[in-house]
Amino acid sequence: MEGFESYNKFKKDIKDSKQIYDITYHLYQLEKKRLKQELKQDKLKPTWKTTVGTIEHSPTALYERLEHLYPFKLRQLILISSITSLEVYLTDVILEIFKRDISPFKVSDTITFQRNYLLSMSSVNKIQNDIISKDFRNLTSGGLKEIEKYYKKLFEIDIRNIGINFQDIEEIHTRRHLFVHRNGITDLEYVKRFPAFGYKVSQQIKIEHNYLILSLNKLLEFGRLINKELSNKYPDANRNKRYYSGSNKFRKDLKNLMIDISILEDKFDIIDYLDNLEVDGIKFADYIVQITVLDNSCNLFISGRNDAISKFFNPIIEHGKMLINKTIEIKDSI
Repeated sequence: MEGFESYNKFKKDIKDSKQIYDITYHLYQLEKKRLKQELKQDKLKPTWKTTVGTIEHSPTALYERLEHLYPFKLRQLILISSITSLEVYLTDVILEIFKRDISPFKVSDTITFQRNYLLSMSSVNKIQNDIISKDFRNLTSGGLKEIEKYYKKLFEIDIRNIGINFQDIEEIHTRRHLFVHRNGITDLEYVKRFPAFGYKVSQQIKIEHNYLILSLNKLLEFGRLINKELSNKYPDANRNKRYYSGSNKFRKDLKNLMIDISILEDKFDIIDYLDNLEVDGIKFADYIVQITVLDNSCNLFISGRNDAISKFFNPIIEHGKMLINKTIEIKDSI
């Protein structure tokens, strides 16, 4: 079973966040201990200028900030970054699923495109990719709630009941939202949804050491459980790969083409159609070098005289179940 690259990146991001926090937090403690000793011995100057060059701290103020403010700010940044990594994973993996199996995306939703957009499209694949990109934008702006609905509708995966307390994930996500948009000040919605934390409206949320460590572990487990479900439902082997080797070969003295074709109907067997296609008693199979089909895309390789192979284009164009996206002449590799 081949894993998802977006999940591997998410795991690495959380691991990096843990290490950054661990190293930086302990450096704060070492600096605090050093300052404490120098304060006792009265060795420090009245002010302590930082390398930023614009802020000056008294030794006492710096000591207090190392004890409270800086670790808090560090945990705040780590929390925000980690939730961002989770959201990126949950959206990026959708494109990976699309590349493995297009079937879950074939829902009967109405999508509106401008006329000039459709007329300028060179292939069905471009339209498909743009539809998925539109899903990306909607999920990014909609947050965890929209992601939950999307996974349930398209993948039949209920991330609310996946094997971890989903309310814990919602609380972490909401807390991050408050830090991004309200500088960590609670609102009525947070207070009502998560009364166990004991906060009142307009109160500053704290991020303690243990809370952050537990949160990172919960996010990592949440991602692992989702990856397990997705990997079981959409292994790489789900892709419909088919190959056909024709009796013909590329020749330098003939026209050698690669034709990119979109298959417009799932059950249409394009290999069988092309292999049996005849025009004026001449078999198209005599000109086929290879056919490669992946899901709804087909690459057709042919070789022959230009006047001979050109007559087979019209039956393909007029058939209705195929769309020729582009034709490329092959020269250098022969």
